[in-house]
Amino acid sequence: MVSDTKDPPPNFPPRALIVGNFCHDILIRDAHVVTESLGGAASFISTVFEGLSVTYLTVSKVGEDFAYSTNQSPIVVRNFKTTTFRAFFDSSIAGDGHGDRILKRVSACAPILPSDLPDFRFEFGMAVGVGGEVLPETLERMIEICDVVFVDIQSLIRVFDEIDGTVQHVNLKDSGFFHLLPRIGLLKASAEEAPFMDVEEVKKLCPVVVTNGKEGCKLYSNGGVLQIAPFTATQLDPTGAGDSFLGGFAAGFTAGLAVPDAALLGNLFGSLTVAQIGLPHFESRILQRIKDEVDRRKLQFIDSLAPGENELIHRMPEGHEQFQKSLGTVRSECQSNLPASHRAVEQVNGLT
Repeated sequence: MVSDTKDPPPNFPPRALIVGNFCHDILIRDAHVVTESLGGAASFISTVFEGLSVTYLTVSKVGEDFAYSTNQSPIVVRNFKTTTFRAFFDSSIAGDGHGDRILKRVSACAPILPSDLPDFRFEFGMAVGVGGEVLPETLERMIEICDVVFVDIQSLIRVFDEIDGTVQHVNLKDSGFFHLLPRIGLLKASAEEAPFMDVEEVKKLCPVVVTNGKEGCKLYSNGGVLQIAPFTATQLDPTGAGDSFLGGFAAGFTAGLAVPDAALLGNLFGSLTVAQIGLPHFESRILQRIKDEVDRRKLQFIDSLAPGENELIHRMPEGHEQFQKSLGTVRSECQSNLPASHRAVEQVNGLT
């Protein structure tokens, strides 16, 4: 039995639809619990949207054991437990924040059905399941009610070991979602997930962005490939960095930024996330600086457009390097306000 306790968000109707379950995240380093926190891609993306004043509606399911409060109430499913992940880190393994992590799903809530989605339209949607909760028919319904849908590949290719819940992957062609790719706006994958698809094939169906830690991210389209620079950060926890990247990217793109500029904004939010443990907190002063830089850049981009160029992603827009420097200045100011940790290592955004 399902009880629908969703609350109408402010400024209704919202611009964005976020589909993915809230989770309980347990981070374990060297056999010791470091923290327990609210998790799930929906929680990280909604945090970015709150910071950038993007109105949104989340459709998430949790069990009666759900332990956290959220800005928008999830659907509580009786007789189910909240999706819970344990992330095991080993300090003895030299890695980039992902290779030293083993992720296990220890419980899973009910999937999100097409009937759980609202009946009105959105400017854009975010398909960001983490525990197998987004079904092909649910993604198809999102495509019908959203002008554009951004998809995290983890929603499509994750499978879980039947014994201990270890996260594994299937090839994208075998996922049951492949036929929907020509209808989505962008597919995001990490460097660890990218081998489970043929990027050269998929980029002919939809744009692809691949995040790759200290290398930043790459944008793939029919027109070619672009490398987008990272922002260095002191890493404490890579969890949710890719989610924050996608939230920043979507917010920037739908605000009117060129795709490479939106990816740069995504890199920034990814770097801000890895510098904190658990769900990040973005200081209001820093957020206002980011909004000011985005508004300034958006006006520059609109003024420099030639007819029909607003959706091109295969070349760097004029002024991109200056935008990178401006965001880098904001990032440096933010870094100086974050607490140091003896466990921290130099790292960058886009790790999950």
